[in-house]
Amino acid sequence: MFKDHSGRSAGPWMLRLRGVVTAIVIVTVAVLVSSYARGSFADRFGLTIDAATLGEGLAPGAEVKFRGYAIGTVREVETVGYGHQRIAVQIDRNQAAALTDAVTARFTSSNVFGSSAIELVPGNGGAPLRENATLQIAENATNATVAGVFRRAARLTTVLDSDTVRRLFDLLLDNADSLGPVLQSFFETARMLADGQQAPLGHYIEIGRDMTGAFATLTPSVGHAILAVLEQSAYFGDPANRARTDKATDGVDQAVLIGISELLRRNNPELEKVLSGVLDVAVPVSVSLGTVAPAYNRIPNLLRAMNEAFPEVDGKVQLQLELIVKTMPYLADSLGGAPR
Repeated sequence: MFKDHSGRSAGPWMLRLRGVVTAIVIVTVAVLVSSYARGSFADRFGLTIDAATLGEGLAPGAEVKFRGYAIGTVREVETVGYGHQRIAVQIDRNQAAALTDAVTARFTSSNVFGSSAIELVPGNGGAPLRENATLQIAENATNATVAGVFRRAARLTTVLDSDTVRRLFDLLLDNADSLGPVLQSFFETARMLADGQQAPLGHYIEIGRDMTGAFATLTPSVGHAILAVLEQSAYFGDPANRARTDKATDGVDQAVLIGISELLRRNNPELEKVLSGVLDVAVPVSVSLGTVAPAYNRIPNLLRAMNEAFPEVDGKVQLQLELIVKTMPYLADSLGGAPR
């Protein structure tokens, strides 16, 4: 043990005090350095994103992108209820100057390895975006994440691995001998069409492009009709509604169809006379009415022919006749010296 007999060295309490001060300085420097490394002293622009859907794999520290460039990071991810998230992000203040209140947010992937990020999608016009504003990600928003693609691919593989698909492949294998000639004929026909085509493929694609407008106009109406049919058919999905419908329609065939058939059977002779009389009058009338339109269309031609047949010569209206005779020259001689 070292002993200072001169009494000029620090005592035990002074050494303890120096150690405490040194520890405080080291801790303070470590906290300041780590805070600086996390960007705590940087001038950041704060935003809140309220997402009605979950960002798969999103965690604090994920990138915030704008036009493909990383302009900030995710500071905090908070789960609010089922399938709902509130995300706090920090953006570089200089980059935030380019944002407007028309910007929207969506989940995306920062790289091909699937790490999730948030992408800010610019909109048209708008005022400068306010700090601490809240952006919405709707439940039906279009999110493009690698994790989502893998999840959908896994769902597709589940369908492909089902018993129905396996039975389909077994059916194709069992009937390969029959399907082979059919496929060969199909490809041979396609080759003949390709060899004998009169116009390039681009011409037919151009024709198909002109038809897309009609399909685009027709599709919403067809979709609404299908949805209406499905909504009506959903009524019969309930067993109680099916039973109520069966009860309401029970006996309709006996009361209506059979009753009508009996009525026609009993009154068949009289009904036959009535229908025969009606048809005797209606058929000639309808045929006559059908000739009205063609006759009306021929009136201008008739008037034009009459006008040409009675021209005005020397102030007098004369009848013009033109007789063409090729095989009967004696007819022309009987006209009394008329020119041939």
